[in-house]
Amino acid sequence: MGKPHRIAAGSLAFRNDAVLLVRYRDDNGGTYLVGPGGAVEDDENIVESIVRETEEETGIVVRPNRIAIVEDLLCARYKMVKIWMTCAVLGGDIRRTAEAEKEGIVEAGWFTRAQLVGETVFPRPLMQHDWDSFQRATWEPLCLPTRETRF
Repeated sequence: MGKPHRIAAGSLAFRNDAVLLVRYRDDNGGTYLVGPGGAVEDDENIVESIVRETEEETGIVVRPNRIAIVEDLLCARYKMVKIWMTCAVLGGDIRRTAEAEKEGIVEAGWFTRAQLVGETVFPRPLMQHDWDSFQRATWEPLCLPTRETRF
């Protein structure tokens, strides 16, 4: 019998030479950074989920533009497909939110590529491609192979 399935959505928001990321602690005392996002709720679509999750986790308001990456994740409790979309930043300021605290987010911020050296960053293609390329009309969405996760 298979695992339940989950649909999730994430934001790839860029400002100047920085990307919007949130930091979580892992089970080993380390941390990792990931674009804001999460599960799509029953009463919303992927675009609405990205807008909600990004504001809930960071205080930043975005408008999703196009699909950049599709992740296929085999998690402990479910199989998850996560759609990552590039986003225009409409406003807001980075702030600590109750929802972020509830989810275990310890930091939200704008990170330059230089600041990410030595960090674990998801989705992984963020560190493998020029960030401007994600936003070009010629970008072809990446459909990543299935990856096992520890969450």
